[in-house]
Amino acid sequence: MFMLPVRRSSVPSSATCLCVGVSRLRVCAIVVLLLVPAYGATAQAFTYPSLQLPRASIRDYTAAIASGGGTSVLFQWREGAGEGMHVGLDAGFADPKNSNNLRLFVGGSIGREIMRAASDQPLDLLVTGGVGAAFGGGTTLFRVPVGVSVGHTFALDDGMSITPYAHPRLSLDVCQGCAASGSHSTVGLDFDLGANFQVNREFAVRAAGSFSGSTRFGSENAFAVGLNWTPGAVSRVGAAGGR
Repeated sequence: MFMLPVRRSSVPSSATCLCVGVSRLRVCAIVVLLLVPAYGATAQAFTYPSLQLPRASIRDYTAAIASGGGTSVLFQWREGAGEGMHVGLDAGFADPKNSNNLRLFVGGSIGREIMRAASDQPLDLLVTGGVGAAFGGGTTLFRVPVGVSVGHTFALDDGMSITPYAHPRLSLDVCQGCAASGSHSTVGLDFDLGANFQVNREFAVRAAGSFSGSTRFGSENAFAVGLNWTPGAVSRVGAAGGR
């Protein structure tokens, strides 16, 4: 879930020559998107990475701690909502820097697979959207992000694997109580880079950095590390289905 303004840069013209065939066109579009640098935004419902892998979840839970604009404690729950789709809930609290007020944050999300790694292309692709809010200190921050998580899973020995991914997101960010005039809004960009280390079918370690900065809400990058758990029965279903 989600905040930041955008500075555009030129995309190398050589990127277009990679786009041959339908699947390669989609891969090219992803590469172009990832070449756009971040200038401003905050992270999810508060300042933390999304920890969103590029595949839909059947069911999993993540507990994480994040630094960035202060310290945040985060809980995530993702639940399958049909083939190649899930919904999610984020909740937690944050202790911002230079403030004596704790913030409560909560948000909802949705993810939809639109491409999976195959013999003709190496990437998994998940389109994401959501809404989130953070409360406390006399202000309320709202975020409505839309993005794409893209990555690839590398199989290791003994059932282990590692999945590096990127998750850029555009968002509409609104702050109530940030100034005497009332509310302020901006369009922002978050850009996450992370990895998931799957220890076994049930447990994984996730870590990610969120590159952000906003002239309106402050400039803070963030880093998070967490433990992910997929219940045993669900993990067996996912393994049988190739997830």
